Amino acid sequence: MCTAAYRRILILVVAGVTLFALRSAFAQPVVDQALSDAQLVSLKGCTLLKVNFNIRIRYASHFPISRGDELRITVNPIDHNQAAALLTLKREAATVPDGKRAGIKAIDLETQNPTGPVLRILFDRPVAYQVAPNSDTQSIVVAIAGAKPSTTCKPVFPGSTFTTPPFGGGSAGTRPKDRSVGRLSDADLRAIAAWADEARSELRKNNPGGAIQLLTRILKYPENQYSAEAQELLGLARQKSGQSGEARAEYEDYLRRYPIGEGSERVRQRLAGIVTATGEPNAPLHSPNGQPSADKFTPSRETTWTLVGSASAFYIRDDSFRSVRDPTVAPDPTADPDAHRVHQNATLSSLDFTAAWNNDQTKGKIRFSGSEEHRFEPYSKDLAGVAALFVDTLVKDWNLRSVIGRQTVNTDGVLGRFDGALLSWQPLSMLRIDVVGGSPALSRFDLPFKNEKYFYGAGVGLGPFAGFETTLYAIEQRDRSVLDRQAVGSDVRYFDENKFAFGNIDYDIHFQRLNAAIFSGSWILPDKSTIYGGADYRRTPYLSTWNALFNQPFTTLYDMLRFQSSEQLLQLARDQTPIYKSAMLGFSYPITDKLQVSADATVVNLTQPITPIGLDPALATLPAGNEYYYAAQLISNNIVRDGDMYIAALRYSQLATSNRYVLDFNTRFPLTPDWRLSPRLRLGYARGHHGVDLTEYTVLPSLLLNYFWTRDLSLEFEVGVQWTSAQQYGISSRDTELMATVGLRYDFYSDSSTKPDDVKAKFGAPAAAALCRYSARPESGNCASPQTVSR
Repeated sequence: MCTAAYRRILILVVAGVTLFALRSAFAQPVVDQALSDAQLVSLKGCTLLKVNFNIRIRYASHFPISRGDELRITVNPIDHNQAAALLTLKREAATVPDGKRAGIKAIDLETQNPTGPVLRILFDRPVAYQVAPNSDTQSIVVAIAGAKPSTTCKPVFPGSTFTTPPFGGGSAGTRPKDRSVGRLSDADLRAIAAWADEARSELRKNNPGGAIQLLTRILKYPENQYSAEAQELLGLARQKSGQSGEARAEYEDYLRRYPIGEGSERVRQRLAGIVTATGEPNAPLHSPNGQPSADKFTPSRETTWTLVGSASAFYIRDDSFRSVRDPTVAPDPTADPDAHRVHQNATLSSLDFTAAWNNDQTKGKIRFSGSEEHRFEPYSKDLAGVAALFVDTLVKDWNLRSVIGRQTVNTDGVLGRFDGALLSWQPLSMLRIDVVGGSPALSRFDLPFKNEKYFYGAGVGLGPFAGFETTLYAIEQRDRSVLDRQAVGSDVRYFDENKFAFGNIDYDIHFQRLNAAIFSGSWILPDKSTIYGGADYRRTPYLSTWNALFNQPFTTLYDMLRFQSSEQLLQLARDQTPIYKSAMLGFSYPITDKLQVSADATVVNLTQPITPIGLDPALATLPAGNEYYYAAQLISNNIVRDGDMYIAALRYSQLATSNRYVLDFNTRFPLTPDWRLSPRLRLGYARGHHGVDLTEYTVLPSLLLNYFWTRDLSLEFEVGVQWTSAQQYGISSRDTELMATVGLRYDFYSDSSTKPDDVKAKFGAPAAAALCRYSARPESGNCASPQTVSR
């Protein structure tokens, strides 16, 4: 007992010292850059994990395919400027609400990988899972079945627009006609009651797709007092969705199970006139044997809360030593033979949390993600930034959502992070109306409304129709009174059992130029191999009057307007905005359960205009020409011991002035359940061409050590060294760069149902207390469980 107490004290001391003495790292802090957050839903025998991104992504592949204690999901950013920004971010983490209950130890995004960023999910034991991208192009869903695989545990997150199964899965929306047997727990009954309430709400909002998901889930449980109502409403939901055959089957099965009663008469009428698709979802339904109506719940007026977050503190040091020798110049005996330079000596403290609430009328969340960077170099200023700070509220009866504050949006023509408000109303299941306004915030260190830029826009979402969903939008941005951007466009998405596609068109009607034409997609073949790729044409950055300031000695447009007219500014913005074109094709193939190979090829073309002097039209643009990138990767696991992983990759780049080769060897090795060792070695070679005399060799070994001290506290240490030897135009240089990172992260979780042990035992789990208010209970009772009825 003394030992345990001593360890708890030691943990608190170390956590306190690290969090307050250290302030930095570019390792695994939660900073809301590429990763937004994660959501978790626990069902009977299945846990659904949804990881949200701040950027649009394309699913490429995952490994291992169906089981393991470390899941690696390769994703590709759809927008190239976001892909370039990811190269400056080494790793980033996300926090899961009470993820330890699902066996999730850590979630992080690794950006410096040969075939693209990798979303890594680490479990505390081997689990079976299924993986699928979400239809919103900004999230990945993982269905965790536990120790054994389950055909009913599908990666379809509640509230998703589409209800299709995962890539490579079975048919959608089917359920066995013979229900499971066994006795339901009180927690199960409360959960079923909550889902029934949500299903009625979805039908009232004319969203039969959402109701089908919830009602199908209810009918997977053993017979209970909500089964009859759920089956009737499921038939009605399918009927409203135009699935007449499925609706008829549900009605016929209902009459087979419940041949007499008020509900059976209603179902017979609907079955007889199924072609008219009529019926009131809110008709009073009575439970058998005189029980109270299952849809009449006592309003609780209660609000449940959950709080999940992460606090981290990291330190990073990056030093280089450089020696240069020019044989054509006499040696200088006073020169430093090993010039020393400190590239980075800083700490980063970050705090990220989400406080969510739910009650009978509204649900929502308060989100904050901020960081403070302290630099130890003299005359360097500390930086404090806020990546996210907003309130997200949904009024249930109106289906009206508002998000106010600093947030990130990649739809409706909005180009990422901004300070402002988004209002979204969904009057019908296939119609959504958005209104958005605010000021761009390019960096988390920007103050609100920094550049006095403002935008406002609107969008209309339509679908889904046969797997297609589209958004039409119009947006306008101003720099004070000067029109900066005025565009219209459309996003189109397609999602089915094993295919996903996304397209975007953005046209600036102010400049009368096409801003972007983007296509991206993935296709899973029956053997679980994946074909993925995309094509991209866009102005980079998007056309705006502000682009006229590129390479100019002015800080604002109003300074330029003193010397040039508005038409000259527009022409200068057109001429100085490069056009980026690219095409990419990739393929991954699981050779065995323990071995996967993948490869991709990319071609890029970028025009880089010379700034016209005096707007001389005779000055042509300087094209960068084509550049080619190739990558191949082989990955295996469970070779030496369970849980290990080995990755070998080759990259080749054919650039405008040089060819570059990189060999990358990466290993994940679990020393114990709490200690993980990850050595890595990268070897590089570059050779100049087209008149460039360059020969360069690079060796970069590194070692990453992770220690999961407790369920909520983890430590990380990484050290690396890079040796570079180069010869260019007869001058030899040797560089040595030393890098070290050490940090700590603490995850925390709490909810409003946390109560003394005797109350916890009554509810069985914290989530059960939150669901308790949905239970049908007598006037004298307080959140009592509904009685189980025998049939």
